[in-house]
Amino acid sequence: MDIPRSVSALDAVRRVGGFLPVADVVDLMPEVLVLDPSSVLIGADVELERGVVLYPGTVLETRAGGSISVGAGSRLGPGAVVIVATAARVTIGSGVELGPGTVTITATGVDVGVGDGARLSGGCVVEGPAVLGAGSQVLGAVSVRDAVLGAGGDHGEPDPDRRAGVVKGVGRVHGARVGVGEVVVGGAVVGRGTPTTSLVVERQRAHHPDAPSN
Repeated sequence: MDIPRSVSALDAVRRVGGFLPVADVVDLMPEVLVLDPSSVLIGADVELERGVVLYPGTVLETRAGGSISVGAGSRLGPGAVVIVATAARVTIGSGVELGPGTVTITATGVDVGVGDGARLSGGCVVEGPAVLGAGSQVLGAVSVRDAVLGAGGDHGEPDPDRRAGVVKGVGRVHGARVGVGEVVVGGAVVGRGTPTTSLVVERQRAHHPDAPSN
């Protein structure tokens, strides 16, 4: 395809920054659905499987030998989704939802793994090391680091005791270990509205008392 001079200049800047030129992003289609190629930045060592959807504003950046892989059918957006892998690997499984809302994932020297069917949304930030098991959820303006969320049913699982680990709310949640059927609420309050200073792991059923039980 013929590329206008203005686009060629943009591509030169992209290459300096370590990103694919616009034409290469376009060439990912139709296997990868890139909704606005000119606003999507994809680094050199990024693997996208068939059926991935990239909304406008997606940034997949690799630095210092880092790599990113995104599994089949995952959706990045709507909302700005930024993944930066620096001397580390970020692995996004199949059928993952990043968005709606901003989602930021950073791995610097330590890996981040997001399992199949996980859901991250609403302004969350995930920093490595982190292992977010299949079906897990990180919801809201919460900053998660050094976290392990147990794999289980996804958000569509009717029985909360079978759902994967969840972190939600606001503020910092560092060092969390959240098992199947459990949830940590960042920024939770106790007493007369004083924020908690330590992580409180609850059963998800406490937030869904009328949900069915298998």
